Amino acid sequence: MRASPKYLLILALLGLVGGVFVASSDMNLPLALEVVMPLGAIFTGLFLVSLLLKKEVVKFNEDERLKNEAIKLYQSSLSSLPKKDGEKTFGSPHPVEIMERKPETRRERTEEEAVELRRNEGDPN
Repeated sequence: MRASPKYLLILALLGLVGGVFVASSDMNLPLALEVVMPLGAIFTGLFLVSLLLKKEVVKFNEDERLKNEAIKLYQSSLSSLPKKDGEKTFGSPHPVEIMERKPETRRERTEEEAVELRRNEGDPN
């Protein structure tokens, strides 16, 4: 959508007028000029599409600008917070610590304890 609708309109009119001139002239013109009318029709379509989407493009650009401003504001508020010693910031790489449970700290329930626990909770099983 970089092309301005004005330029597309100019190209469309030139193509359509030039195509009508080539089609209606009795002069012996090269066959390559017969492409002018279809190009005029293509530029007419692009002009109409650009007119339809002009308001949407403005709205999209405004939304993107607001989103970028919100991201910058959020990032600046995160960077202005005081950091504690050893505190890791979001997005910074940090190692993952894996802790294994020792067998003596793990306590497995026996079946009798599980049945007793269900009775105490009011479970009818």
